[in-house]
Amino acid sequence: MSNFEEGFLEFTFSERWNVLKIDEHYDYRAGIEIVDNTKAVDFLGIFDHNELYFIEVKDFRGHRIENRDRLLKGELPIEIAQKVRDSLACIIGAYHRSNTPETWEPYAALLCNKHKRINVIFWLEESLPPLHPTLREKALASTRTKIFKQKLAWLTQYVLVCGNYKQIGLPEVTVKSLSRS
Repeated sequence: MSNFEEGFLEFTFSERWNVLKIDEHYDYRAGIEIVDNTKAVDFLGIFDHNELYFIEVKDFRGHRIENRDRLLKGELPIEIAQKVRDSLACIIGAYHRSNTPETWEPYAALLCNKHKRINVIFWLEESLPPLHPTLREKALASTRTKIFKQKLAWLTQYVLVCGNYKQIGLPEVTVKSLSRS
């Protein structure tokens, strides 16, 4: 099992996962990050040696109002699509230039195999109304997922917006909130 903290969340991936926290990896920091405005997703993952995952995490709990426009006006889907794009460039560049190409080879192999599934997961934590989301909230979530899929259609159709309110999309992963104190 692998544990990673991202903000006030802890992700625990089962042993069936191979996961990198890409923006903390030396090859990212010494490589593509030197290009201005380059950003990466939070995690790259491979599940069962067979499926590639790009995972971006945002924790808007307590910051819903400040981030409302980013969600509703389509800024966040563009931002995440750009992070996926830059992460793809990192995988290929690091595979070709790194002193440890074996780290990147499984990611590059899945990325370049058109018969393998590529998944993009946007893990969003929000301060939602208590207990059950209203129909309005469900409609907004559906619209949000549609916008993300549109921005990432150039790469994959497997795009999902989820979070603790809807823990699907990441097999054998548990996510728990950490104390904000």
